[in-house]
Amino acid sequence: MRYHLRERAWSITEDFLVRDDRGQAIFEVRGRFFHIGDNLVLLDRSSGQNLVEIKQRLISLLPSYDIYRQGQHWANVHEQLHLFGGERFKVEGENGQVFHIQGNLWDWSFTITDNAGNLWATVGRQFSLFRDSYAVDVVSGVDAPFIIALAVVIELVKEHHEEHRA
Repeated sequence: MRYHLRERAWSITEDFLVRDDRGQAIFEVRGRFFHIGDNLVLLDRSSGQNLVEIKQRLISLLPSYDIYRQGQHWANVHEQLHLFGGERFKVEGENGQVFHIQGNLWDWSFTITDNAGNLWATVGRQFSLFRDSYAVDVVSGVDAPFIIALAVVIELVKEHHEEHRA
């Protein structure tokens, strides 16, 4: 299924919606304010159920985020030193599973695969129906909230880098 996220959607006053191809809101991402570091929650729009929490690790040389499902640590996503064409991010699941993010992250053109090489999702601006958005095309049977959380973390890291450049 394809989900659409607006680029640079979050701010201190704004939550944002994740939409499907028909434009219907499927998920909502809310920030927790008066909090040190990024702290976001992905909610099921129809039930209001908290699906995923994204929390920034504050003591880290490079950006690092933890993803939680139902209060349990699910995965860690951290940027790696990017030398000689190596992977830019390391995604490690709590169960030992490793995910790979390959392609051009800064232009929203990349894939997410597992350690066995199975495709989990394709992310691209060219797939999006909405202006200033990118699409996350999640393979059938894959945990969509987890993949959406990974895309949100990448957006947070991109924002982090842009803030330090300014």
